[in-house]
Amino acid sequence: MIRSMTGYGEASRGTPFGKIRVQIRSLNHRFLDLVLRLPPGFMALEPRFREVIKGCIRRGRVDLYLKIERNEGASPLRARVDWGLARSYLEGMRELKERFDLRGEVDLPLLLSFREVLSPEEEELGEEELWREILPVLEEALRRLDESRKREGEALREDLLERLKVIGGHLQGIEERAPLVVEEYRRRLSSKAKELLDGELDEGRLAQEVALFASRADITEEVVRIRSHLEQFRERLGEGGPVGKALDFLIQEMVREANTIASKSSDLPITRHVLAIKEEVEKLREQVQNIE
Repeated sequence: MIRSMTGYGEASRGTPFGKIRVQIRSLNHRFLDLVLRLPPGFMALEPRFREVIKGCIRRGRVDLYLKIERNEGASPLRARVDWGLARSYLEGMRELKERFDLRGEVDLPLLLSFREVLSPEEEELGEEELWREILPVLEEALRRLDESRKREGEALREDLLERLKVIGGHLQGIEERAPLVVEEYRRRLSSKAKELLDGELDEGRLAQEVALFASRADITEEVVRIRSHLEQFRERLGEGGPVGKALDFLIQEMVREANTIASKSSDLPITRHVLAIKEEVEKLREQVQNIE
């Protein structure tokens, strides 16, 4: 089953130190780009978060939010006072006040405005214990994210298959029209030659000119290759997994073959079919950009 790079998953549970909530949102991206937003005191766990996420997601922009609603009296953090820094701030502010005859009080609110003086740090629970509480929540959020990406991926797959049918229909129209183009050229050339030569026509020369035109306008190889790309596209969609880059490559090849057909043929009906194919291929490209 293919997966979209767009999805959302969320999970939460109660723990001895509070309620853990993990929210994960993913968007399309050429590579795997992880952005983790962890509360103070949990930054040491970032490498573990990254390792688990990389085991589940190959491609996309992933934003993770870890939120802790702490139980009263059961916080894994405690306030840490940097006494030396507090003393330095106090002495510095008092000296500034005296030297420049400044107004205002050097008091506790002013001192606490310097975030480094009073900061949270882990207490009670160590890193391992914290991780044991968080990991099940993370795994559940990732499972729900994966379900979301699968649902979106299935919708994308159905849309892509329908567009492949449309492209196949236009390709069939080109195949049916191609032999008629050569025959119409033969009739026009024959008529023009008879008009210019008063009814005298060199059949051998006519056949030679028609053969040369047919060789220049032959689009059989291009049609066969596009059909091959369509079949490979369907096979990739059936395989599932991270196929986005492979599908993008097939799209580039289909565009190249369609352009070659357009350059070889000056026939208006064939040109219309080619333009319709390129329009559908562009829609394929837009959808494939969101597939993992």
